[in-house]
Amino acid sequence: MNTEKENTLPEQAEEEICEVEKSIPETEKDTDAEGGDASAFGESPSPPDREAEEMAALIETLEERNRELTAALASARADFFNYRKRVERDRQRERTVAGEEKAMEFIPVLDNLDRALAVKSGSDGKTVLEGVAMVRRQFLSVLESMGVEPVPTVGYPFSPELHDAVAAEETDDPEKNGIVTEEIQTGYRTKERTLRPAKVKVASCTTGKTQ
Repeated sequence: MNTEKENTLPEQAEEEICEVEKSIPETEKDTDAEGGDASAFGESPSPPDREAEEMAALIETLEERNRELTAALASARADFFNYRKRVERDRQRERTVAGEEKAMEFIPVLDNLDRALAVKSGSDGKTVLEGVAMVRRQFLSVLESMGVEPVPTVGYPFSPELHDAVAAEETDDPEKNGIVTEEIQTGYRTKERTLRPAKVKVASCTTGKTQ
């Protein structure tokens, strides 16, 4: 009897161990195996490490872009400075050339004036006066070519933009009130502005004024 019991106990223990192994889920075994391989070889970094690497790469990209933009800005500033200097130099050259051209137009006027002054002292005064008048007309012609003309005065209504009233002339005619009666000094203007106002005498009506 004792011999039969001893033979049956080991077989029963083996069956129980097999049942316990079968009851372990396969997923737990796989997880343990995968986790062990990953930790052993380090193939996949943890999420914080991956974020740090991405942030470092982004910072490097932005710094490189900042260096490029800084260099581009410095180059643009240098180009603009050189352009402004070139434009100013061209404008100065244009003003110089324009002045030279106008000076060439005045030279003949000066020549005629020299001829008038070179007349002998015994010459007729009327001839000298006619020569000076011719020089004046020539001078005005040059001014006209430059867009400059005399300010209209006598017979025109007084205008503070064109005239400078330095004297008044009383009149009994109300229609002449405010009319320029005499030009004391010629004024000049262009289409854009008055270069010099004319000094004039203006009529002032006294009719109806109380004592």
